[in-house]
Amino acid sequence: MELALSNTKQDYTDADSILDEKKSMYSDNNNNYGMLERLRRTGSNRSLFKLSIKKSWNFSSQSVNGPAIVTPPSPTKVAPLWKEQVDSNTKNGLNPSEIHRQEVIFEIIRTEKAFADDIRYLNEHYVKTIQCSGIRLPPSLNETFKILPNILLLHFNVSLQLLCIQAIMYPIIPSIAHILRDLATQFRMYESYLVHHKMAISEIANARKKNNKLGQLVKNLEADIFPGPPGRILTLESLLTKPFQRLCKYPLLVMTLLRATAPDHKDHSQLVDLHNQIDCALRELQERKSEYERLLENDDFPRKFGSFGRLNKFTSNSRHRTYTLPFSR
Repeated sequence: MELALSNTKQDYTDADSILDEKKSMYSDNNNNYGMLERLRRTGSNRSLFKLSIKKSWNFSSQSVNGPAIVTPPSPTKVAPLWKEQVDSNTKNGLNPSEIHRQEVIFEIIRTEKAFADDIRYLNEHYVKTIQCSGIRLPPSLNETFKILPNILLLHFNVSLQLLCIQAIMYPIIPSIAHILRDLATQFRMYESYLVHHKMAISEIANARKKNNKLGQLVKNLEADIFPGPPGRILTLESLLTKPFQRLCKYPLLVMTLLRATAPDHKDHSQLVDLHNQIDCALRELQERKSEYERLLENDDFPRKFGSFGRLNKFTSNSRHRTYTLPFSR
């Protein structure tokens, strides 16, 4: 996984450098033919195409010995708007609705990268350190930590694809619906996280209150964080909540993009289907989560669900028993 993330960070750098190159082309000369000719000579499109078609990474890498130096994400400057980066000739050729549409797409790409950076910091600064400490973790916190690397790799992959298409198609991005559609098909991996993350946050608060080994370690890790801009909170609890917050934002982001897309736009029907797909996926997750909560309150559920095939273990703190729940159908 560490090898995969290091490769992804290099891909981020490549995509950003090519995007900067294309921005400079537009600022120097707004001639599309000249831009494409320079891209052909530099091979930028070919390099980014190789990045954009990556569907998976090799996770069978050896662990890296020694702690890594991790710096927290620090957006000290307000991110510029799309219209602030594009030359006036390009904007004059677009109607106001398309300018607004490009602003929404730009915001989706920017916030997806910011989210991936936050989860990467959570994984490298907190999760790895706590797991390597040898401290026995409470059950829900342990289960939450297990799923976070998968969530991290999923959103790093999505962010990379968004950055690639932004660099290739800059400054006008025709569509990102296909990338978000692939993301929505992976929402089921959030099942375990949604079941455990609230209890995990309570377990961290309890460890702080008791000031046990886990609580002391969390306090020490938070003390190592450099002061960020006002309103920027990077505590363990706040970072553990971010996947849930991001998951809830996707319907709003897609609906905003849909409203900014004209009905006769070729991307309109894809966005309608995408919004329905995300809505159904999140509704199913909520139903599954509610099902798990009902099962925990039912004394008979070990007998009722004993015939399921693939099962995961979950510990009920209220009754101090280890029950078995179906985490996949």
